[in-house]
Order: sequence, then C-alpha cells, then structure tokens
Amino acid sequence: MVDKAPAGHRPSRVALRGDSVSASLALLGNRGFRNLALSTLVSTLGDWIGFLAIIALTADILGPTRAAAFAVSGVMAARVLPSLVLGPIAGVFVDRWDRKRVMMVAHLGRGTVMALIPFTNEILALLLATLVIEVMSSLFGPAKDAMLPSLVRPGELVVANQINLVTTYGTLPLGGALYAVLVAYAGQVGALGGFLAERPVALAIWFNAVSFFVAALVVTRIPRLTGRRRTLTDLSAAPGAWEQLKEGFRFIAGHRVIRAMVVGVMVAFAAAGVVITAGEFFASQLNAGPSGYGILVAVVGSGMVAGLVAAAPLTARLGPERLFSPGIGLAGLALMVTAAMPSLGWVIAPAFVMGAGAGISFIVGYTVLQQRSDDRLRGRTFGAFNSGVRASIFGSTILVPTMIGVLGRERRLLTTLEDGTQALLYPYTFGGVRITLLVAGMFAVLGALATARTLHAAVKAEHDPATLDLFPLTDDTPVRRKGQFIVFEGGDGAGKSTQIRLLRGAIERAGHDVVVTREPGGTALGERVRELLLDPVAEISPQTEALLYAAARAQHIDEVILPALEKGWVVLCDRYVDSSIVYQGTGRGLGDDQVAELNRWATQGAAPDLTVLMDIDPRVGLQRAADAGALDRLESAGTDFHRLVRESYLRLAGADPERYLVVDASATVEALHQEISSAVLAKLSPQDEI
Repeated sequence: MVDKAPAGHRPSRVALRGDSVSASLALLGNRGFRNLALSTLVSTLGDWIGFLAIIALTADILGPTRAAAFAVSGVMAARVLPSLVLGPIAGVFVDRWDRKRVMMVAHLGRGTVMALIPFTNEILALLLATLVIEVMSSLFGPAKDAMLPSLVRPGELVVANQINLVTTYGTLPLGGALYAVLVAYAGQVGALGGFLAERPVALAIWFNAVSFFVAALVVTRIPRLTGRRRTLTDLSAAPGAWEQLKEGFRFIAGHRVIRAMVVGVMVAFAAAGVVITAGEFFASQLNAGPSGYGILVAVVGSGMVAGLVAAAPLTARLGPERLFSPGIGLAGLALMVTAAMPSLGWVIAPAFVMGAGAGISFIVGYTVLQQRSDDRLRGRTFGAFNSGVRASIFGSTILVPTMIGVLGRERRLLTTLEDGTQALLYPYTFGGVRITLLVAGMFAVLGALATARTLHAAVKAEHDPATLDLFPLTDDTPVRRKGQFIVFEGGDGAGKSTQIRLLRGAIERAGHDVVVTREPGGTALGERVRELLLDPVAEISPQTEALLYAAARAQHIDEVILPALEKGWVVLCDRYVDSSIVYQGTGRGLGDDQVAELNRWATQGAAPDLTVLMDIDPRVGLQRAADAGALDRLESAGTDFHRLVRESYLRLAGADPERYLVVDASATVEALHQEISSAVLAKLSPQDEI
C-alpha cells in the first residue's frame, strides 16, 4: 500500500478534538461560512424554543383532555409533512433561484408567521400557521445545504458538516433551558396583568420569531456567490432530486453496515422524539409545569451533547460498531426508568443518561456513514439519512400524542383538606403518559438488540472470505505452497522497513532463502503502477485507485510471491491486502467488504501465514515520519485520519487473532526484533530448517 492520498480526500472522524479543533477554528475564519454557521445557530436555537412552545400552546388551548393529545399529534404532522413531501421538489427550485435570497425570505417569512401565532385560540389556525412555516423551512434547508460547499474548499467539507451538526443539535439543551427561563419570567411578568398573564408561552414564541429576524440579518453578511447558474436545460438533463434521493436510499439498503447504523439512529431519535413530545404531559403529571418541561428537554439535550463528546474517546477504545448498539439500549433502558420516576428531581439523572445514549449512537452512526459512504453518493446518502432521521423523530411526535389520547391521560384524584384546600390523594399516578414512555423505552431496547445482531453479522461478513462471492475463485482449492508468507502492516512511521531488514538477516542465518518485496511494486508492472499512484498531478478516483492496487497485486502474486512460495522460500512483504482494506475500504469509504472481495479474486485467495501488525500511536508515528523528511500527502492528512487507520487495523486483527502478531511499535528496535523474529522462526517448519 502506497502511503499517498488524493488531494482533497481526508476522511475524518466526527470528533471535535485535536486537529479537528484547529480545523474548526481555521474554518470559522472564513467570513461566508462563519456567518452561515452563526445564522444557523441563532435560528436553530429559536426553533427549538418555538417547537417546545407550540406543543405547550396546543395543550394550553384545549386543557388537560384527550383532545389535547390528538391536537399535538396534528401539529406534529403539520411539521413533518412539508419536509417529506416537498423536500425533493424544493431542492429543484433552490437550484434555480438565488440561494442567499431564498434563505433570507424563508427566515423573514417564518419570523412573521411565528410572531402572530400567540394571538390565536383555534387549533386549525395553529395547524395552518405550522404548515406555512414548515413549507418555508423545506426551502430553507436545501438552500443552506447547497450553499455550504460553495463557501468552503472540498477538503474542508467534513469539518464544515461537523460544525453544522453541532449548531443544529447542540443547541437543544440551551433551547430547553432558555424555554424554561422565558416561561418562568413570563409568569412573573404576567402576574402584573396583561397578555402574558393568560398566555406565558407567548414570550418563548416571540423569542423564536426574533431569532428568525436576526438570522436573516446575519445571512445578508454572507458574500454573494458568483458563477454560472444552472439553466433549465442543465436541470432537465440532470437526474431529478427525487431520483438522487432514491439513489441514496438504494446505497444505504445495499450496504449492510450502513443500513444497520441508519436504522439504529432512527430508533434512537424516535426515543428522543417521544420525550420531547410526551414531555409536556409528563411534566404536568409531575406537577412541574411548563418550566419543568423546558428543564426536562434541557437535561435530555445536555445528555445528548455529553454523548457526542464522550463518543470520541470511547470509539478509540471499543470501536464504533461495538459502541453503537449499547448506546441505543442505554437510551431505551433510561427512558423506561424515567417513565417510572415520581418527581422532576428524580427524573433528571435517567433523562440525562437517556440523552447520552442517544447522542453516542447518533454521532457513531454519522461517523460510520461518513467513513463508509461512496464519495460520489455521499451527498444524497446523507440526504436519505437525514430524511430518515427527520421522519423518525417527527413520526414519534405524531404517534406518541395519539397513543396518549387513545389510552387516556393519568387521572388526578383530589381530596379536600380540613382548611378547605384540595390536595392530591395519590401523588403518584399511572396512565397513558407513563405507559407510552415505557413502550417507547422497550421499543428502543428491542431495536438495540436487533441492530446489534444485524451489525455483528455484517461486520463479521466483511472479514469472512467465505461470504465474498462477487469475484469467485476459478478453483476453490486453497493455494498450495511450501514456503512461508509473512506480511508487515502498520501505520506511517511504525518502522516496518527496519524490522523487515533485521528479520531477513535472522531468517537467512537460520538457513532459509528469503525474498523481500513491497506493494505496490515488486514487479516491473507494479513499479510502473506505483509511479502512477505517486504522481502528484494525477487525478485518480478512489474506485480507479482500488483497481490499480488490485491489478499491481495480481501481477505481484503471479510473478513473485507464488513462485517463491512454491520453491519453499520465505516471502517478506511490506504491505498486502489489509492495507487496501484499511486505507481504501475504510479510509476512502469504498467499503471493506467490496475491497476485500476484489483483492481476494486478484490474489487467487493467497493469504499470509502471519501478519505482523506494528501498532503505533498516530502522533508518534507521524512525528517519526516528519523527522525522516517532508511529509507526503497521506502523512499530511492529520491525526484523525491516522487514528481511523489504526482502529481499522486493530479491528482486522481482533477478527482473526491467530493470523496476526500485534506488536507495540513504540518499543526499542532491538526489543521489537527479538519479539518478531522469535514468532516468525517458530512458524518455520522443522523440515525446512538446516
């Protein structure tokens, strides 16, 4: 495997630390992107507050009745239908219009309608207002997403998307907390009389309206983009937005790991949607009032942010596939515990844990989707992913109030005290709200178990040659050879070349013939392919690059490796198929199983007898490489990329421990040589020794 990468291709983990922090700060120096991110932050914060306030307003208009639950379901349907029905169509119009102007008009329109909502006492008017707002939102979303790539360089898109993710979902806890503060303050002001006395949630709704107006003002500071606009001819020749979205869904459906991740994220966000929607009724049941609802949402949102932050170090230790399903299960169990709590104080801890589990699952799923998506399909794949998540969270907000309305809300039994005041006869009540929360928690737990099973089978299949049959071998008989095939793998700066040289001497002193080779290379054709792959001006797509590596490897196997093994020689090879799986399958996002299958066919199924994995901390390895000379393009990709490479190597080794010798490459040269040579010499058959 050549330690090079195409310019602009920098797979990255969604973890705001290390190089990602520096990249984020550098990106925020871009005026256009900074203002786009700021407008998103302001409007999203206000939108979370308005979302909670409208649910509360719906319940306030109809009071503690079953009709209130059904009305909330209707309002949530008004929020989800425009984005699902008009989303693809809106994308086509956005490509024809000025995107900056679309964003400004959408902000101003949403702000105007939102400012008028508190004055209505009719559920129908509230439904119509919500529909109008969401129609404008369905135009705003594609305009923002389409503008983003025009404001940043291609190599900055991953970090830009990370920042967009934080500004969208990281504002949830702050929105919940501000909602609680605004409602509490409105209650104090309302005590003096006036409009807020009858409708304290109006202050939160007006805050949302003002946030839209401020966001529109910030959008005006984004530099106007220049360049040729797409014509009607261009649009008619290009695939339709709906066709592109369907292509993204087809890619997800055809990739088992990604499919499991997307379904799992939808389950996690469905659970989160249950809390957001049923939270108003639950807070009322706990005698916490509207402010208690805001506190509950803030706690769940804070847990979600904590999960986003904790996911990075946890995935470094456990791997994303192993962490994903437990996060969903944790969220489900915590939701069930939350449903059983008697008061708001008791709810805080399990609600926080529930948010953390959902946050971990979401960020892990998002990361794996980034890593494994085909670059050509990444935009529409994320469009399908986001549509699924949106449908999941809003779907739960529709179904949950309906379920509560069918089951009926908890009844409060009052008793009259001696002083004439009334008090609850049974402070703890059980009914439709708690049952709904418990069912949602059980659904999340069952979803976690199903996802874990599917994910385990998918990951196992990626590393099981028997499951790879796109390129079947012409002969199922294993390749026979007399010699030993030893491969060295590891990250940059691990010291493979030094250890191969020392091992060669040890094997020759033991009386064996040795061939030392490398990949790509080792043959005249392979060296020419190597030159092409190293050419700094060559523009090679990830798919073409994978085929070039496989072609060079096929020639290498046929011309060098198999003939040497048939003679009984020991072959020491610097990199082999695992490098393609790690760097191209995982790093390039082509898929581990596809790359492994391609190379299985190219190598005639020839596998190493032993793979020496020289494991090293990426920071140490990159420093070694820098000390040895100028960093190449892959070495310059950053520590996040090399952490991903290291984790992928360790997952391969963990799946087949009998074939791998994992050594700590930070040890001394002498200690490493002793460990490696002892293991290799022990594998050489006695009949081959002198």
